[in-house]
Amino acid sequence: KIKELTKDTQKQLPQPGWDRTAQMVTIIFVLPSLPAKPDEPKGPIRFDEIDATTVNCSWDPPVRDGGAPISGYVVEQRDAHRPGWVPVCDSVSRPMFRFENLIEGDEYVFQFKFRVMACNAGGSGEPAEVPGALKYKDLYVVRHGGVVRLSIPIKGKPLPTCKWLKDGGAVSTRAMIASTEDASELVIKGAERGESGLYELLLENKVGKKKAQIKVKVIGRPSAPEGPMIFEEIQANSVKVSWKPPTNDGGSEILGYIVERREAARNAWYTVDSRVTETQLIVKGLKEGTEYHFKVTAENSFGISGSLKSEQPLVPKTPLCKYYFFANSESKPSLRKEMDEVTAKLGQPAVMKCQIVGRPVPEIKWYHAGKEIVESRKYEMSSDGRNHSLSIMTDQQEDEGEYTCKAINDAGEAEATAHHAVCPT
Repeated sequence: KIKELTKDTQKQLPQPGWDRTAQMVTIIFVLPSLPAKPDEPKGPIRFDEIDATTVNCSWDPPVRDGGAPISGYVVEQRDAHRPGWVPVCDSVSRPMFRFENLIEGDEYVFQFKFRVMACNAGGSGEPAEVPGALKYKDLYVVRHGGVVRLSIPIKGKPLPTCKWLKDGGAVSTRAMIASTEDASELVIKGAERGESGLYELLLENKVGKKKAQIKVKVIGRPSAPEGPMIFEEIQANSVKVSWKPPTNDGGSEILGYIVERREAARNAWYTVDSRVTETQLIVKGLKEGTEYHFKVTAENSFGISGSLKSEQPLVPKTPLCKYYFFANSESKPSLRKEMDEVTAKLGQPAVMKCQIVGRPVPEIKWYHAGKEIVESRKYEMSSDGRNHSLSIMTDQQEDEGEYTCKAINDAGEAEATAHHAVCPT
């Protein structure tokens, strides 16, 4: 940093006639460094709508911005058959751009290459280029919900009659057709996937006939993955989930699937994996004995589909064979985990739990103060052969006391007992 020289500092600098061996003052200028240039924009570059003279495209920001905010993008194009890039716009603020007034060549054919560069204070980064050439030849691609607008120049003497067909039959009743001396135009608003197909314009006068064809492709988000959702390889903390691809890919390749899970007792969905490329996934990190719901969504370059949801909740649990594989003979029930004491307030549920196994799978009975409990709205029982639970709706002080879970099979019996305390509200 250079400060303004004062009389005192001037006296300290070498003056004419001073001893040349005197110490010299070295002044170093330190200039601020520029940030690095950003990476190329993240692809793939997506085209949402194409017609003879217009293209909508979008992309994702670069992974690394070079240490400075992205100030904008530079978009360039060139004829696929000629050298030299031509700037289309050097001040694109968002990662999307609409190409308009493209040059239409002979027989309504054109081929263009496009590329995009991200910019920051350090300059323009490397370009992201669309692989191959974007080609239009008797093809009209439009996003689902967009507008199909087919306009074909006509001429002839006498003026020819015009008739539009789709796949050899009548066009949709939603199609609006207008013809003049110079052109015939077909327009469909709010395009649907069913409006994809081969459109023909038939021209005829007393001199002859002529036909023009344009293939229309309506593209958009895919339909939901096909069910049913299948659960296999169920373990205490994991499960294999599988499904089928969507019947309709939206006219664009399926990029992957998003798998989500939700605990039955909660409303929030948790994303397990958002980049699943196959139609199956092993979901880990589950809690044994907890009910889960799952949903799967498909994604293509135009967005995500509706979701396929599991029809029934899944409860992860340890396979029973893990405990019974060691013997083919009968074994009396044995206690694997004691029952814990439970405290609950009046009006709140209390859950008594224990683990008892046996071969064959034992019959489970619950008792309160020595009296057998009958399942009802007040008492709910559940058992998977190993984990046993009793849910009690604590609505009176008399619900307090000793609760016993008794497991019985042909080889014997076992039981677990714990105290349930009731606290006043």
